[in-house]
Amino acid sequence: MSHKDPPALRFLSWFCPPGLYEGIEGDLLEKFENDVKIVGEKKAKRRLAFNVVRFFRPGIILRNRFALNFVGTIMWKSYFKISVRSLLKSKGYSFINIFGLAIGIASCLLILNYIRFELSFDKTHPDVDRLFRVNQTAIWTPGGGVFSSSGPQLAFALKEDYPEVEQVMRINTPGSYVVHNSNGPGSVNSFRENNVLAADSNFFSFFDFKLKEGNPRTALQGVNKVVISDEVAKKFFGDQHALGKILQFGENKMAVEITGVTESQPDNIHFHFDYLLSIYTNPGVKRFEWSFTWTQVVTYVKLRPNADVAGLENKIQSIAPRRVQPTFVRMGMDYNDFLKDKGGWSFYLQPVKDIRLHSANIWNRFEEVGDIAYLYIFGGICLFILIIASINFINLSTARASMRAKEVGVKKSLGAFKWNLIFQFQFESIMICVISTLLAVLLMALLKPVIFEVTGFRLPYSIWSDSEVLWWVALLPLALGFLAGIYPSFYLTAFQPVQVLKGRLGGSMKSGGLRNVLVLVQFSIAIAMMAVTLVVYQQIRYMSNKNLGLDKEHILLINHAEELGMQLESFRNEIAAYNGVLHATASGEVPGRGSSEDIFGAEGTDISLPINTVKIDRYYFSTLGLKLSSGREFVYNTAADKVSVIINENGAKLFGWTPEEAVGKQIVSPGVDNGKLEIVGVVKDFHFRSLHSNISPLLFFSINSPMWGDSRVVAVKFKTNDAANLREKIEKRWSQLVPASPLDFSFYEEELEKQYQNEKRLAGLFFIFTAFSIGVGIIGLIGLVAYSADQRKKEIGIRKVFGASITRIFVMMNKEYIKLMLVAILVATPLAWWILQKWLASFAYHIDINPMVFLLSGGIEIVLSFLCVSYLSIRAAGLNPSKVLKEE
Repeated sequence: MSHKDPPALRFLSWFCPPGLYEGIEGDLLEKFENDVKIVGEKKAKRRLAFNVVRFFRPGIILRNRFALNFVGTIMWKSYFKISVRSLLKSKGYSFINIFGLAIGIASCLLILNYIRFELSFDKTHPDVDRLFRVNQTAIWTPGGGVFSSSGPQLAFALKEDYPEVEQVMRINTPGSYVVHNSNGPGSVNSFRENNVLAADSNFFSFFDFKLKEGNPRTALQGVNKVVISDEVAKKFFGDQHALGKILQFGENKMAVEITGVTESQPDNIHFHFDYLLSIYTNPGVKRFEWSFTWTQVVTYVKLRPNADVAGLENKIQSIAPRRVQPTFVRMGMDYNDFLKDKGGWSFYLQPVKDIRLHSANIWNRFEEVGDIAYLYIFGGICLFILIIASINFINLSTARASMRAKEVGVKKSLGAFKWNLIFQFQFESIMICVISTLLAVLLMALLKPVIFEVTGFRLPYSIWSDSEVLWWVALLPLALGFLAGIYPSFYLTAFQPVQVLKGRLGGSMKSGGLRNVLVLVQFSIAIAMMAVTLVVYQQIRYMSNKNLGLDKEHILLINHAEELGMQLESFRNEIAAYNGVLHATASGEVPGRGSSEDIFGAEGTDISLPINTVKIDRYYFSTLGLKLSSGREFVYNTAADKVSVIINENGAKLFGWTPEEAVGKQIVSPGVDNGKLEIVGVVKDFHFRSLHSNISPLLFFSINSPMWGDSRVVAVKFKTNDAANLREKIEKRWSQLVPASPLDFSFYEEELEKQYQNEKRLAGLFFIFTAFSIGVGIIGLIGLVAYSADQRKKEIGIRKVFGASITRIFVMMNKEYIKLMLVAILVATPLAWWILQKWLASFAYHIDINPMVFLLSGGIEIVLSFLCVSYLSIRAAGLNPSKVLKEE
């Protein structure tokens, strides 16, 4: 093969095995020489090229399979070698491309892990498409709404009246218990257990909890039966079988037989339990089984196959007038008055698989739920990070086009086809993405435990066990490489060889218009994400620091104080006398934990309201720092105060009274003997729920009141810094009085902070991924500035010869990006504003968005970018002009 041979023949020799090439070279060359004589050399070369292309037509390829394989192997090796050489030739740019993409892909994999975990909830239950939770109007909230609790009687109404319902099942939350187990004479293990549920006997036909011991069909049949978790079984019995053994529940040591032990419970189910009692083990369920207002159960239904869900939901609206209304007659209350502000009593069928992500506006009785809106947000972040990483790749590829232009020109002049060059650059793009993906997998493995531990998320789910995700991960580098490489491939291969070899690359390459647009998109996304992050943290700080109208610092809570029985008051008095203790109070509950609810009316009016109730002693207000607007506090141990109440300002307002007018008024309640309660005081409004909710009406009863509610908590306000010593003294005294029950305590301020734990976790994730997106963008900016400095060496040298200062050159190199960032602030502001308004609307009390936050976000982005690229800019500005111009 001679270097004088036509380019088409040289191209053919690259892709043919020697034996095959020698067999056709002579014929093609002879035909070429004849064509030169007839039509001239130029047209002869065209004909030769056409004949070479014909060699690769399907018929020839099929008859020359060996040749095809050989050609393919040679092509792939050639593409691979060229790509590796290109990467090694520009190590800095290659590192920026690969590492930037790796961070972006790793961030996306982490977000995908979180999203897939959230989407996987409640998908594995048998017949899950036929399982529904029956929600209803939130009857205890003045404005209505929806909650998941219902009365025990609802299950009977559904089963008896609607043939579409195949099964009904209820879950009750009986509260916490001290659970005892005897290991022999004088040896008793006792544990305070809070994760206790009770359920109907068909529980295991609804939910995917598998038993390692016991029969799921019979485990919850009868009374005083319990299914325990595998962890509880190991805690009490070690490696011994737990089936058939007896546990003792509560102060009266009710004997309960273990009839089942679960395997490890799935994490992706909307509730979990340590103890699952048979439902009638809680006597309250049987006692109130007639009721629709004793909303202490959650009701689930399994519909028959092909049941009309929408039609059934319309039908069950008749339950309220047919069945609920008569129960109000039994209670001596007016059903219509009770519901007049709630829009009626409605029932809703919610698919079980939607509970986790579609219950943000539904009060849930069990564990906290997620919010589909956050998945959309994090999905958007994932997309944005990929866009930013892809933009980096495109920007650097097009910016470096002049370096590859001569390569393209030379190859074209030697006969390379455009499609061949496109394939080469696409191969290079995909190879970078494959390398980045492999690095991203490693980064994900390293970052996942750190990130989710720092943010407080427990994320046992792994995307590597998800076959669907594995396909996506495998296809990601191919798709991303192809999409990110489309523009560079066609852009680079569009150069005309003659123009390129003459050094004329065209204005489009030099203008960088597309690069500017892409950089603008990068900065806009990064600034919007930073603004959102700042406002989220401002809202969380606002919630943490907002004056709730009560004291929360330095208060120790002693839970389950009802176990002290008749010794409760003396225990409180003794604790109050300890050094460093300012106040101590015994009450039914403290603000922030919830409260009991009942229906109350005002004498002489037709107003009836569901009102939260709390039983308190005379030290409650002083301990928690609550203030009265009018009237007085309870008087210690008087008969009159047993039928008196103190109301908050919101409750008085809803009844139509000012605080002064409310004192002396009568509240009507079916829960007391004569039905009347006198208001003796009005307390200033304070937040007894999270800031997601408005302040609701609240009634305080004396702790000696006959009103329902036996639970007690002792709150101790202390001034000493030695909280550990105080706790030790209290624990010692408790163990003397209640030796069979372990002390359960908490700090009030920490407990209130937990109300916003989910927001803090999500804010932490949001901050981390925002930082990643900014980091990826800055990595790309570093690459562009480095390239710009390299390309403008001659310009910088000439400017310095004419007296330009380093400062002026530094500004010259960066002013274009500053302009883009300023425009990006204008683009990012409306997007971030809209997102934040939607999010803040979920809080009844929230901050106002300060427009300065968007300027601050842009300023931070500019400063971070400057810090990262200043070295490159200053180094370029400090070049020796004589050296640069000599090189040129």
